[in-house]
Amino acid sequence: MNSASLIEQYGPRESMEYDVVIVGGGPAGLSAAIRLKQLAAETGAAIGVCVLAKVSELGAHILSVAVIDPPAITQLLPY
Repeated sequence: MNSASLIEQYGPRESMEYDVVIVGGGPAGLSAAIRLKQLAAETGAAIGVCVLAKVSELGAHILSVAVIDPPAITQLLPY
């Protein structure tokens, strides 16, 4: 099948645009996404951040293996 016939059969694909796409919803990915949004808020910028993960819920791996470091979470999310 070519792309024209696929579009005819299934319709056009939906798409969304992001400024930043982070692959992996583990501790590093979530920390990066949160920090980017915090930095954008501090400067008054609006950025779109997308976190792609293979789990059903973001942070599922973090909770399943208990790798949460309370002081680091408090520094990252002080409020």
